[in-house]
Amino acid sequence: MGLKQRLQVQHGDLVSGVDSNADLDPIPRNSPRRTWGWVSLTGFWISEAFSISMYQVTSTSVSKGLNAGLAIAAVIIGHILVYIPVALDGYVGSIYGINFPILTRASYGMRGSYFAVLIRGLVAIIWFGTQTYQTGECISSMISAIWPSFQHLPNHLPASGPITSSELLCFFLAIIVQLPLLYLNIPQLRYLFLVKMAIMPIFGLALFSWAVATAHGFGPVFSKPSHITDGTPVAVVFLQCVTSAIGPKATLALNMPDFTRYAHSPRQIFWTQALGLIVLVSLCGVLGATVTSASEIIYGVQTWNPLQVASLWDNRAAQFFAAFCWSLAAIGTNLSANSVSFSNDLSLWFPRYINARRGAYVCAVLSILSCPWYIQADAASFSSFLGGYSLFLGSLAGIIIVDYWIIRGQNLRVRSLYDPSPHGTHYFTRGVNLRAFVAFICGIAPNLPGLAHACGQNGVPRGAVYLYSMSWVVSFVVSGGVYWGLCWGWSVKVDGDEVVEGVEVGLEEEKEKDKEMVGVKEVSV
Repeated sequence: MGLKQRLQVQHGDLVSGVDSNADLDPIPRNSPRRTWGWVSLTGFWISEAFSISMYQVTSTSVSKGLNAGLAIAAVIIGHILVYIPVALDGYVGSIYGINFPILTRASYGMRGSYFAVLIRGLVAIIWFGTQTYQTGECISSMISAIWPSFQHLPNHLPASGPITSSELLCFFLAIIVQLPLLYLNIPQLRYLFLVKMAIMPIFGLALFSWAVATAHGFGPVFSKPSHITDGTPVAVVFLQCVTSAIGPKATLALNMPDFTRYAHSPRQIFWTQALGLIVLVSLCGVLGATVTSASEIIYGVQTWNPLQVASLWDNRAAQFFAAFCWSLAAIGTNLSANSVSFSNDLSLWFPRYINARRGAYVCAVLSILSCPWYIQADAASFSSFLGGYSLFLGSLAGIIIVDYWIIRGQNLRVRSLYDPSPHGTHYFTRGVNLRAFVAFICGIAPNLPGLAHACGQNGVPRGAVYLYSMSWVVSFVVSGGVYWGLCWGWSVKVDGDEVVEGVEVGLEEEKEKDKEMVGVKEVSV
């Protein structure tokens, strides 16, 4: 056997052909791999809830001048909005057992899907780097708590730069710490979520209690009025914070099928996502706003970084354990939201040679090139980053949801999603659905002037800047609406017989009872 054959990954049992492998194959409803119940699905969101990025969303809002109450309201509204695609896409994954890259073939085409996963894959690389940088900050805090002299290591990098030699060292230590965990597959990751679910809520409650008690109750914390120093209307800043709340979850709005395909009951998708995202994740936002406001009252310092708050404590043991908990949070989020999504995306591009594990390690290597220390430099750059990339993901999500839930009437021809021949339902024109690409461009176009302003361009009309404050919502609605209109005027191939081929149907009694379709039965090509 030659080297080329040795490098090829394992093909699955359900699909034969060059456009799939064992990780891209659909997971039948009766598969033993369907191990995720409501505990795992809820634990996933508890794991996602407590992270430095989620904490920083609300604390950034406070740093921009919003009072704590408005900052929390912005987070809740943002999570309600992003819940819609999270739940709808997650349900599709649980029904058909397919992940996000395969789902994109339905709306973008067999070849057009490469573009969709490329957009999300680039975001995953940047986010992996950002979460790794935050993990490195945690490692630095833990080392400093043990050996305070670590803070005074000589810096051999330019003093004007956003990162020091010790911080760069800890960034690479964070990469090394995560390498063994990247070997875990998705069913195994649920155990990591359970560990995080046991530790982080207790830590979050302790941190919240400390902030409220030391600041002498909620009054001093939440009585501070909104004060926007740059003259931007409070309503616009509020909408910017709504978009910032959507930003960290905009990726999950697309890649929830990567996880829900392992759920053994589609009926649990909607309520677990609502409980986890709208309630539990928002609680971390409450924590961020509360601690940021309290730290200004207690120490006279406004900081949006929880590690900087811990550094103000006169207790090295508390500093160490706080940094350890935040590092656990960052690593768990990094594995679930970033490495998994990128590995699936890369597997679609190179199904013969890339599986989930190989893709995860490629993501770790490429994340170094993202230079995340620039994103983390200050609150303004972090907020601009969240708004900037989320507009592209919103456009992708709007098209995918309209295609499945409206145009196709909640039916997919699963076999055709793996069929590279020009006769397949989802092949479209030379493998590309031109309607989706036109709709995608229309979705991002209204936000481009605002994005240019966020990147430093002068002379952008104020109205365009204000419109950009809701970039994800605008992209989602415009792209979905344009795609709907194009499909009505330029019909897509959704022949009834083809749509249901390969999917077990006709069980009307069970459909009436459970209000769900039965999963994949056979999809061999």
